This record gives sequence, structure tokens and C-alpha cells, in this order.
Amino acid sequence: MMEENQRLAVWVLWYVFQGKNIDQALLLAEKELTLREVNLGAVKDYTYGVLRYGWQLKFIVKKLCKKYPSQLIENLLLIALYQLLYTNDDAFTIVSQAVNTAAKLDHIALKGFVNAVLRTFLREKDRFIQVAQQNEEARYNHPQWWINKIKHQYPLIWEDILKEAQQRAPFTLRVNTRQCSVEEYVKKLNEAHIDVVWVNNEAIILATPCSVDKLPGFDLGMVSIQDASAQLALNYIDLFSQARVLDACAAPGGKTCHLLEHGQSIELLALDKSEDRLQRIWDNIKRLKLSTPRLSIKAVDARDINSWWDGVQFDRILLDAPCTGSGVVRRHPDIKWLRRESDISQLVAEQEALLNNLWPLLKPQGKLVYVTCSIFKEETSEQIQKFLKKHTDAKQLNSGSEQESFIKPDSFHDGFYYAVCQKN
Repeated sequence: MMEENQRLAVWVLWYVFQGKNIDQALLLAEKELTLREVNLGAVKDYTYGVLRYGWQLKFIVKKLCKKYPSQLIENLLLIALYQLLYTNDDAFTIVSQAVNTAAKLDHIALKGFVNAVLRTFLREKDRFIQVAQQNEEARYNHPQWWINKIKHQYPLIWEDILKEAQQRAPFTLRVNTRQCSVEEYVKKLNEAHIDVVWVNNEAIILATPCSVDKLPGFDLGMVSIQDASAQLALNYIDLFSQARVLDACAAPGGKTCHLLEHGQSIELLALDKSEDRLQRIWDNIKRLKLSTPRLSIKAVDARDINSWWDGVQFDRILLDAPCTGSGVVRRHPDIKWLRRESDISQLVAEQEALLNNLWPLLKPQGKLVYVTCSIFKEETSEQIQKFLKKHTDAKQLNSGSEQESFIKPDSFHDGFYYAVCQKN
């Protein structure tokens, strides 16, 4: 089975390195290969592992062999090195399976090559690890431009941020308190022998990730999967009865559903450019058993005001803006490989357009909550400072210190940024 797992993971990585995200790559690889006895959990572990520690693994591969026969064989070596360094799998079995996988990749003649490379690594493992530590990309497992940017923007905590981004993301739940209390749900988890390591407000972090079918009451709408930082949107938006609310970039709907769980009387308009992604909002609303008499969902570009706005201003606007995703790379490690430094200016321009176009739609004394899952300052504090200079009728309410707006990635939170702007 491990050979088939490795082979599928090799192809998933091939597609990611061609520019596809992990979900797209998995679908393409599954369609292309007819594989039996594949453990998708193992395939994802290998794929995510290589993407998480890939700069170190690639550095070692280059030290082991000046030339490798193909991208597929390089991917296989990366997977095997990940297993040897970061899993408890037996080293002899890993090497043996990798050799057999090489043959299944139509590289029968390369079985000896793969065997020799991996055995050389095992003989000198400590030396290779030590040499890799001297290279910044290999040590921090990010592209150099990313490392340089974090160093410059966060001179006191840059190393902590980069190290945290290499860890596995916490498995965080959000309790639907319209179905049960947090205390009741923790009790259900205990009864199901699922260990809890952290509880804060409606957020619960599990010791070990599990499939949703193992979560008590998931199909009944008792709980959703959502990072603790993302759950804070509810606190910042400050809902009240009968409020007219705009969720400007809503899909896939985690924050939308959270608003509906706590705002039974609000009038909510949710927008997103992707009609396919909007379907996930409806799916979650149905699963969570949320009543939606005053909900409207439209597949439109929020910047194109004339195509969707009815002329009535909003009490609250939630702008979960498109961004680099630099704060969630431990959860989505493919971002580190797919994102380019040149992407930032394009995203900054889109964020700026959204802020400027939506601001006139806010009532006096209304609040706009700008949120990104980025930690790059061009998309966060610098973006908001530019907005405040342009709009003199805007005041940032949570501007006492940067720490009030910036949520540093840690054991419990993804990296996020929130700015609450009130119209004077």
C-alpha cells in the first residue's frame, strides 16, 4: 500500500509544482492514476509534509545528487526524505518501498539510483541536516523573498513567525451555540474519547485531528471547523438586533454562518465572485440548521457596486479581503510554493478598490471590519493607514497598538489582521 501512496503523492506534488493548489492537484492525480488500496490520509501527509519542509528536503536532495533523472524521481526522493526525517516509519521499509515505487513510475532502471541516494543519506544523516541548517531557505522552509520580508517587517519576532509557519496547524472547532453550549459539546467529545487541549469562547482545539464523521453531532450542525483567529470576526463586527449587514467576500462561508448563528434577526447580504464556492455556504447553512428569512446570497464582484447594491446603506460591513494567505501557510503549505512576491501589488490594489468602493455604502456611525489572513504589512496596517488618509470620515477603533489588530501565528491561532473602521 505504501508504494501506491508514494506514487500518488509523487503526482500530486508534480501538479503543485506546475502551479495547482493541493485540492486541484489531488483531483487531477486521482483522475490520471488508477490506484487501488490508496490511503488518502497518508498521501496528504506525504504531500503536505514535503510542501511544509520542502526547502530543507530539496537542499538535501541537491547535496545527495548533482543531477536527478526527472521531476518525478526528485518528488519521490523528497517524499522518502520527509518520511525518514519526520515520521516514525521504519527506515528500511521506506527505502524499500521507494525503490519499488521508482519502478512503478516507469523508471525500473533507476531502482538502484534511488536505493543508493537514500542509503547515502541514512549513513550521513546528521551531516546533511547540519549543512542544511546553514542555508536560510532550508532552515526556515520559505522562499528567500518571504524570509527577507518577515525579517524587515517584524524585526523582533521574525524567527518565531517563520518557525511557527513550519508547524502543523491546530485542529479547531467552532461550537454552534444555537444547537448546544460549549460545555455540553466538550462533554460529548470526552464521551467520544476525543482529547481537548484548548477552549476559548466557542473555539475548541483537539489534541489530534480527526475526520468529521468522528465528531459528535457534526452532521446535526453542532459544530464547524474554523480557526480561532477567523472566529474573532464576530467579536469585531459588533452585531445588534435588526442590523443590516454586508459580508462582501463571503465564500466559503465560515464567517457568514458564524454571523447567522448569533444574529438571528439581522438582514444579511453575502457576496462572492465564485458561484461554485457560494454553494458551500448554502450547504453549511443547511447542515447547521440556520434560519435565513433575511439572507440573500449573490455571485457578483463586490467592487461592481452598480450590479448588486439596492441603494440602502449598511450598519455593518465585513470585508474578508482576498490576500496572499501568508498567515495560514502552515494550514495551506502550497501557498509558499504558489505565491510570488509580484502577486502582492495586485492583491493590494484589489483590497484598496474594495475598501474605497464599499465605504460609501456604510451608514454614519456604522462599522466596517477589514480582515485578512495575511501578515504582510502591505495588506494589513499599511493598507489601512492609506485608507484612513484618503477617507477623513473614517476612524480606526482598534488602533491603540498594532498588537490589537495583528494576531501573531501561535499554537492556537493562525496569523490574521483585523481593522475596525467607524464612519464619523
